Amino acid sequence: MNALDAWAEAIEFKRDEDGRPSLDTVLNHIRGAIIEAGFVSRGRITSGLKESYRPFAVDDTVLREITEEALRILLLSGDIDQFTTSLGRGYAATPPRRIGWRGDKTALLGAVSDGRLKTIVRQIPVSEALSDAVASVDLADELGWAEWRSILLELGGADSPSGNATGLFAHARSCAIGGDRFSLDEPDKIAVVSGRGEFFGKAEDAPSGRWQRVTGDGCFPAAVRAGYAMRGVLLHISGTEATAWQPPTWDIWRWLVVGHTLEQGDPVLRYDRVSSTLDFLTPPPRQAERAALITGAQRSAWSWTVDEDAYAVIAGLMGVPR
Repeated sequence: MNALDAWAEAIEFKRDEDGRPSLDTVLNHIRGAIIEAGFVSRGRITSGLKESYRPFAVDDTVLREITEEALRILLLSGDIDQFTTSLGRGYAATPPRRIGWRGDKTALLGAVSDGRLKTIVRQIPVSEALSDAVASVDLADELGWAEWRSILLELGGADSPSGNATGLFAHARSCAIGGDRFSLDEPDKIAVVSGRGEFFGKAEDAPSGRWQRVTGDGCFPAAVRAGYAMRGVLLHISGTEATAWQPPTWDIWRWLVVGHTLEQGDPVLRYDRVSSTLDFLTPPPRQAERAALITGAQRSAWSWTVDEDAYAVIAGLMGVPR
């Protein structure tokens, strides 16, 4: 074993199939440093990784991209929180807790010091004991109620939201009807979610799947190209006239797609009990993606392996057609 291999073994450095530092390697180094230190600045994370990986000649741009993705996942799972300081962004571990969902596994989140676990989310069998006392939290309590309900409250659409995300879509429709005038003069820059079927497709270039060009009246989630960026809006079309409302965030837009899909009578999830495969049929809102991350293993962009108990929680958030 040469010196480089010895250093890789000492810091548990692994590469992915493309020869880049693996995501789980970077993520575990970041999580371990934050748990050990209590609080770590973004600059310290960058400099620490560069120094540790210097013998492997890792490209700075590649390392920056993997670091951003690792931090995104740690924030999404709830392992860490982000803070803004006078020196920029910084991160601290959340309180230690063990998340259960009545399946045969549990997930450890936050400041749990267990060097044995090197996975993206630290999952262990329900029967496994921990050396330190850690609070047990039910997954439903960890996630809270469906986020579309909070959004609807903030928008002033209901005092006590019930049902599913169709209620949010109905309120947003009224916002779109009373929204800003919108020009349809450049149809190639507009794609609307007006099709049916399980394949969602994409809006860019030639729309595919449920994405289509404007063809008729209605209220649709839409993507509008503005320069090099895409804006997510809710577009109301009546004849040659159109008005639009832009949700404050892309996550709210994703919930609007969920509500629109359910209103159409179409499902937003598909679950195969034989293979334990969950497929999101619309862009997953952050809360639903978080539930899948905590409880399962990702197979592809919108596909996860989760057990039936975890699926039941996610289906409760996303809703089913009436």
